[in-house]
Amino acid sequence: MNRARIPLLALASLVLLAGVAAAAVVQMPLLPDPGPESGAGRLDRRCGTTQPARAELDAAGERVRRWLDASGVRVFGGTLPVALHVIQSGAEGAVGDAQAREQIAALNRDFAGTGLRFELASIDRTEDQALLRMTPGSALERRAKETLAIDPAHRLNLYTCAPAGGFVGWSSFPWSAPEDDAMQGAVIHYGSLPGGFLESYGLGRAATHQVGHYLGLLHTFQGGCGAPGDEVEDTPYEAAPAAGCVRGRDTCPQEGEDPLRNFMDLADGACQNEFTAGQTERVRTVVPALRPRLLVTPVTHEVVRPALGAGAAALPPVRSGLRGASPNPFREQTVLRFTLGRSGRVLLELYNVTGQRVRTLIDAVLPAGEHSALLEAGGLSPGIYYARMSTRVERFSQSIIRVN
Repeated sequence: MNRARIPLLALASLVLLAGVAAAAVVQMPLLPDPGPESGAGRLDRRCGTTQPARAELDAAGERVRRWLDASGVRVFGGTLPVALHVIQSGAEGAVGDAQAREQIAALNRDFAGTGLRFELASIDRTEDQALLRMTPGSALERRAKETLAIDPAHRLNLYTCAPAGGFVGWSSFPWSAPEDDAMQGAVIHYGSLPGGFLESYGLGRAATHQVGHYLGLLHTFQGGCGAPGDEVEDTPYEAAPAAGCVRGRDTCPQEGEDPLRNFMDLADGACQNEFTAGQTERVRTVVPALRPRLLVTPVTHEVVRPALGAGAAALPPVRSGLRGASPNPFREQTVLRFTLGRSGRVLLELYNVTGQRVRTLIDAVLPAGEHSALLEAGGLSPGIYYARMSTRVERFSQSIIRVN
């Protein structure tokens, strides 16, 4: 194609970002302020991932160039373990194990041509009304991730919540932070999972879009009509994000209609069905260069039990239990983790040494599986406390120590 685009990588020529530092790129907001939501199940602010500045992309390109110089082109592929963190408040935000598996299946379908396979390694559930509403770049997001993240260098940490502000999701880029930083990961609205209630987003494609960012892909409208656009040679330039499913849209003078079918645009999920060959090449080079440890650790199934099919062997039942707090002792906050063998009402309370109840952490009906609750030190004097978890038929207790 006769286009003046310089991609982050082109495996045939290994042409990188070195020559585009002076390119004029118009920085534009992802979307205008959404204002009020346009009805139940409809969100207007679709992606909260910040478009990276030219300097960020130049620095990332230099890191990829050094990796290519040192390593050459390698065969790419492998399993990407996913740690799913469900943040909820009672029924709002709740995601069952079956729906979680459907989301992983959707990722595997959408990324089938990249050489990646996603596998659900763990699910935990946290009851916290404040964290449920976290937004991109907020103190709540940092608190959630620093509390819940599991081995970010070796796992994709995927968070579900109900963000304030109408966001459907957002993600970190590979170059946003060190690969083992807790802020690495992707966040999606729980209503966007397969079968979810969000209009236009109930097919699991919000996760596909955000995981694309996590693996190094930019929006197809990055930089508008100005070179180098999204730094991928075979995606047409696009002036602004798409909405709906309007075919034949062409917002830039360069060759090609707007890529509405591309997962990295913002058209409705039902319209999206492709990553291009150039985007696949970008992932295959960016991931080993900037996330070198992501695909090397075998998956160990910690929590999720797959659905039983014909000929499948039954797994031993999961028993309810209170696993304790981490860290313990703690100063500012700690996380209590527990397991439910079956769905039902759970009461998680905190008592002092005199037997006085000082806090109720959870009082809700929860699904079977792994859960967690955040305990903050505010109002608690240093000393020994007891966490008590009660179900309809069982009761568990663990000691917790708060120190200065």
